[in-house]
Amino acid sequence: MNYLAHLFLSEDNEDILFGNLLEDFMHGRIDHPRNNHLSEGIKLGIKLHRRIDTLTDQHILVKDCKQIFYPEFGKYASIVVDVLFDHFLIKNWDTYSKEEFEPFRQRVYLSLEKYRTLMPPKLDLLVTSMIHHDWLKAYEFDYGLEKAFTGLNLKIKNGPDMLKSIPIMHENYDLLNQRFNEFFSILQLYCQNYILSHK
Repeated sequence: MNYLAHLFLSEDNEDILFGNLLEDFMHGRIDHPRNNHLSEGIKLGIKLHRRIDTLTDQHILVKDCKQIFYPEFGKYASIVVDVLFDHFLIKNWDTYSKEEFEPFRQRVYLSLEKYRTLMPPKLDLLVTSMIHHDWLKAYEFDYGLEKAFTGLNLKIKNGPDMLKSIPIMHENYDLLNQRFNEFFSILQLYCQNYILSHK
């Protein structure tokens, strides 16, 4: 799952939301003394992120999606699917959220601003760019996906051209959309139950 899905699955808890985003910039045990400055809610968000990734990586419905991109992208197919699932989440937004997409985005951006002092420098730069360029909205459109995959091309040295994933997505759009919906309903319920069990 990519940024939008992780943020959405945090529900309306700001600490969990921040922790869910922070996880990509952390390593090792959550209970390490270096993390003592983080609240229990933020730590729960980190744990939730890891559970989301584990379930996503292992699920057969997601593996079906990866197979579509594997001939072109090999081991990078999972990265392609992560990004594209944010696109399909926006396209199916009303199925999963009672909150409209516009106020959701603004709420998330305002929430993240509150955690600037806890952000590692790389996360601070990412959040600044996310808000300025409105990444969460951009995933709905090809231009936003192109920007995301162009950025990945710069990060992945000697890898495949990630931009080629967009025409492949369109060629298999209905199947990918179906698999996304089948999986995301499972994932959303899993996350809701996980958060509820820790209240």
